[in-house]
This record gives sequence, C-alpha cells and structure tokens, in this order.
Amino acid sequence: MDAKITKKRLARMLSYDWLKIVGFAAALILVWVLVFTMTATRITPAQQFTVFNYNANASLSNGFYDTYTKAHSDGVFSYEVIETNVNDMTTSGEYAGTILEARVATDEGDIMFIPNTPDLSSATTDEAGNTVYQRSHIQTVLRGYPANFYDFDDYFAEMKAYLDGYYNGDLVSGALDEEKVKADFENRIRENKDKRFKKDAQIEQGKKDEIARIQKYRDAFVAFQDYLQAGLVRFESVELKNENGEAVISGNYALNICPDESKMSKLKDYTYYLATETVTAEDGTQSEEKRKTAQDMCVMFFKMKGVEKSFEYETLLFLNYMIENCRTDAA
Repeated sequence: MDAKITKKRLARMLSYDWLKIVGFAAALILVWVLVFTMTATRITPAQQFTVFNYNANASLSNGFYDTYTKAHSDGVFSYEVIETNVNDMTTSGEYAGTILEARVATDEGDIMFIPNTPDLSSATTDEAGNTVYQRSHIQTVLRGYPANFYDFDDYFAEMKAYLDGYYNGDLVSGALDEEKVKADFENRIRENKDKRFKKDAQIEQGKKDEIARIQKYRDAFVAFQDYLQAGLVRFESVELKNENGEAVISGNYALNICPDESKMSKLKDYTYYLATETVTAEDGTQSEEKRKTAQDMCVMFFKMKGVEKSFEYETLLFLNYMIENCRTDAA
C-alpha cells in the first residue's frame, strides 16, 4: 500500500477534513483550560482584603488609593493577604445596593467607610411639616444585612480570647507561645491542604510568618485601646426597632473614626462626604454651601461567614494604619 505523504494528498485531506482538525484542536484547548482552572489554587476570601466606600460618601481620593496600595506593599497586612481591592459604591449609581448584596453573598468585604448621618431616602414629614429622617445610613445597612456585620463588642472579645490563647492571658507583657503557634499552623495547613506549604522549606517559612501574624494582631489590639483612650475613635451604638417600637437589633455596630475632626484632620484627604452649611455674608444674606468633611465618619466590619475568624483581624491592621496616617499629630 502506498502511504507516502505528498503535497497532493495533504491538500486533499485538508480540503475535506479541516473542520475536524479545527474542532479537535479546539477541544484539546478547552480540556486544557478546564484542567488548569480546576487544579489551580484559588484565592480565598481571607486572602483578599476589600474596602467598601458607601455611596453616601464622596468618591475615594487618589490619596486613599495610593495609601491603600502602599499598605499592602509595606507589609501592613500579614502574609495571608495576597490581594487588595476597593469597591467604591459612589461610582455604581442606582446599582450600589445590588452590588453590595452580591458582594456580601460571596463573602467579599472587610471594612466599609460610612458616615453617621441621616439617610435622605428615609425622610418623612411630621404633623408640623418638618422633615424627619427615620434612620441613618448605618441603620439602613444594618437593616438590610443584620447578620453580616460585627457588633464591635463581639469582635474585640473574640479577638482577645483568640490572642489570650497564645499570650497566656496577658496581651500587654505576656510572652508569645511560639510552639503553640507552630503546632496550630501545621494542623491548619494539613486540614486545609494548603498548596502553598508542600515543601519543608515552605512550611518552616510559613511558621515564621504565622508567628509574625499573631504578633501583628497583638500589637494592633493594644494600640487600638490607646486610640480609644485618646478619643481618636469611639464606638457608636446602633438600634433597630420593629413596628411596635421594640428593639430587635442593638449594639455597637459602628466605630466612629472621626468623633473629633480636630484630632483626625487628615482623614478627609482620604474619605469624606459633603455637608451642607449655612454661610452668612457681610450684608447679612445667607446661602447654603457644601463643604468637605469627615466628621463622624464611621467604619463597619464585615463578618465573613466562610472564613476562619482569626483571619478577620486583618481588618484591625488596616484600620490602625489609617488612623496613624490620618491623626492630626501624625508625622
């Protein structure tokens, strides 16, 4: 049998079978992509740190983005955070609520900047004709997602309990139990089958990074207590009532990071909202003007259901970093 390949035979084959060849090649590419996608290491919600800017604020400044990028590159976060993202809801228009709902459903979110000001959409008129606001922006968010944000009392109680296990109950002067940190780390990567730690060298480096992570959390916890004492921040009690006037949700769901703008004067260079104020001219005429302010700017901490709780303390690392950058007496 003459099976010699000639130009004529090759041309004849291509003229009749080229569709089969293209289809076979496409199928091979599709299979390769599927195998790669299914076996590739995926970034977990804990490894992705996302900041939300609520749509009642003005858009985040370029200064914020620069500082946020620097926070990652300068090692503000622990080794667990691989990516940082920003979701500026002010650019989403009428779809802001839909985007927030989608992100909450997929555990995408760590901290939200939100002003403690009236929600204009909740405005009604009383019997005297005065405008009355039924809720604040914080109450609106909590009303929609009551189980997705931390009561700060719970957050810090859980964080302290977690750290006490490594510092023998003394976070100020206690020594870190490094052997316990290493043992817990080995157990976790074994249970989670973490592909980042397969070789002995990777595991040993991971133990060092884990020790540094716990130390960062302890330092952040202690520093935050100092911020409270100095009046740089303040817990805000939030309450939601049912139709009968009974409180159904009550707690410190917001942290005011600018209760006194004179102490946090640099915050409005990063995140702010526009407040209306009445200005009186020399001739006595009055007019309303918009001014840039961060007074009573708050943060809410997302509660990520599918993430190990200890990794939610990355949020405090970032918050403390922002406070240090924004306080009036900062260098």
